[in-house]
Amino acid sequence: MNDYFKSDLEKAHAFHGHICTGIVFGVRIARLGLKYLGIADPAKNKDFIVFVEADRCIADAVSSVTGCSLGKRRLKWFDYGKMAATFVDMNTNEGVRIVTVSKHNMPEEADVVDFWSSIPDEELFKLEPVTVNLKPEDLPGKPSRKVKCEGCGENVMDGRDLLIDGKVLCQACAHGAYYQKK
Repeated sequence: MNDYFKSDLEKAHAFHGHICTGIVFGVRIARLGLKYLGIADPAKNKDFIVFVEADRCIADAVSSVTGCSLGKRRLKWFDYGKMAATFVDMNTNEGVRIVTVSKHNMPEEADVVDFWSSIPDEELFKLEPVTVNLKPEDLPGKPSRKVKCEGCGENVMDGRDLLIDGKVLCQACAHGAYYQKK
């Protein structure tokens, strides 16, 4: 394990609330992605974005190690249900996708940190060089534009609106919302 593992694990534990396989994998994935981009100290480099593919423990671990968050617009989430993350240099759009491919099964009595830290990265993860087409409206900073939905009257930021039958609509008005109004 690298020099950062213990402190990264402590940060992830404090942020997430417990240690589990997803936290250990997320911490290791975060450091692998940072290393690939040549970033030793993520607090001093803000020129990268991370995409996580599950809304589980991995997301908290990656966020706590990298300092990227949804609110800062440097953490993006795709609901693929995969233990994977992609690290992208915002200046070049080049990066790496890291996905868990382990065939190991942790025994019930094993300590999660000891067990998963004993297995080399090559046996746990697959790294794939990738390019991500980052759009200006997806980058950190102030909203690139804001429009009013003609259906509900709510503001929609950063190109998330849709033009349907000549009307500017939000995603909820265009395709149905995840919520039901009472």
